[in-house]
Amino acid sequence: MAKEYQDYETILAAFDLKIKKSLYSTDPANREDLEQEIKLKIFEKMPVIENMNAPGFYEFVHGANMAAETKALYALKKDGRR
Repeated sequence: MAKEYQDYETILAAFDLKIKKSLYSTDPANREDLEQEIKLKIFEKMPVIENMNAPGFYEFVHGANMAAETKALYALKKDGRR
């Protein structure tokens, strides 16, 4: 439980400046409530954030199949087989 709390605090710290900046476009009377709602939504999405796998460069540019071929060719070249 302590690890999850620490990760949540780390993510909030990373987004804090953006949250505060975004709140300036809101009525001052509603800023505190909106800030709490944003932080609650971040907390609710923590499982999604923790399990998110970002693609590598080759997966992003060429797709998963091309990336697997590129990695295999690199491994062969590195071993001196090609």
